[in-house]
Amino acid sequence: MKTTLVIFSLLGSLLLHAETFPYPAVPGLRSSEVYRVSVSGKPLWVETVGSGGMEDLHVARWAADGLQEVSISVDSPVTSWTVQPKSAGIRARAEGNVLHFNFDGPGKYYVQVNGRPFLALFADAPVRKAPSPKDKSVDYYGPGVHRLGEVHLHDNQTIFLAPGAHLVADFVGSARNVHIFGPGSVDGRIRVERCNGLRVEDIFIRDTRHWVNRVIGSEHTVFRNVKVFSHTAVWGLDGIDPVSCRDFLIEDCFIRTRDDCISIKSKVLEGYDDPSSRDITVRGCLLVGWDHADGVTLGFELNGGAVENILVEDCDILRARGSGRTGGHSAFSIVCDGASAVRNICFENIRVESDIEYKNLEIILTEAQRYGNGEMGSIKGVLLKDISWENPDRPFLLIGHPKGGSVEDVTFVNCYVAGKLLTGPQDADFKMEFTRGVRFVPGGEVRYERYPEQWSHSVDN
Repeated sequence: MKTTLVIFSLLGSLLLHAETFPYPAVPGLRSSEVYRVSVSGKPLWVETVGSGGMEDLHVARWAADGLQEVSISVDSPVTSWTVQPKSAGIRARAEGNVLHFNFDGPGKYYVQVNGRPFLALFADAPVRKAPSPKDKSVDYYGPGVHRLGEVHLHDNQTIFLAPGAHLVADFVGSARNVHIFGPGSVDGRIRVERCNGLRVEDIFIRDTRHWVNRVIGSEHTVFRNVKVFSHTAVWGLDGIDPVSCRDFLIEDCFIRTRDDCISIKSKVLEGYDDPSSRDITVRGCLLVGWDHADGVTLGFELNGGAVENILVEDCDILRARGSGRTGGHSAFSIVCDGASAVRNICFENIRVESDIEYKNLEIILTEAQRYGNGEMGSIKGVLLKDISWENPDRPFLLIGHPKGGSVEDVTFVNCYVAGKLLTGPQDADFKMEFTRGVRFVPGGEVRYERYPEQWSHSVDN
């Protein structure tokens, strides 16, 4: 009896402190004809974005704190559903035409009911200190559609998108200390160069033309809680591309794209003394490589200097599909097609779900002529730790090149394929050529040193 009272007391406390703030509909944008969503009894606007059919993404967005009771309605009895990522452990139940589940907000979920197009649920943390529309130091955009064209950024600029704000805009230029944030949405791109202190947070940005977020030769950049959706075209619709950048953080983002979700590159750039890419972290992201897409890739274009100190951790990769210039995309990869020295790379605590069309993993050196000029680089020092791949039927490629350098010093620590611990290449479909120093550590602890002068690790048995 006392246990039951404690449980009801805790549930009552969660409900008492729960907050649900629906975002307003945007006039002129498409509303979903597939899904109706309510949270804790409050109806949400569900937008439809895309080119039609299964290519559409249906999106419900709101601010959330505490227990969120989600109800998703469709026009026929619910017979099948998925709620991803699986790592969230969501337990849903169907009642007639409605799917129900709860979660503790904020959060991001990718849902499919009865084989219909996917529904994305984006529950943001509430904005506690939103700027005032009267604050002249802030470019404030309220509810409604704002057609801005090109927005040229300037130093110390703050751009706020209120709930229900929708900008048709491309953000371009070079500036210091720029903050673009708020729960509004953008049809357009961010294409900047030589920025210092760029922060992009909370927005939902979508595009159909090219790399959605391209940041070149910049330092101290943050993309946090950004939702990215590229659609309609096929090639070149990457989600976030740091190109020859230093100190770059991509955190808590949802990215569904028709080309690579996140692509880290290093290119020879006119006027740049240091075209390297280093000190880049990707953390806590939900990645859907819809078509011709990896979840995370280093490459192809790695020809502008060192690519080092890259950490990808605590991510869920839900899908990787499509053919490509190396015989198909993979969940995540390093593809060095150029002269870059790739070193000190860590993939840790990553969960790869089963929808992988061609490859689980790819670490390769090409002949450096697909984007490069024939000068070959190197890959040395890759740590893969606490990673699970669900699909046992997709290969792992570790391929050097007979005319150039090898793939060296690759360590798998506590990694699983379809629930099976990797103790050696015999435990999965490994294809290895021109490699040296590939190790499998079933247990123990490998310490990853984030900013060493040279890549190093140690193993404690």
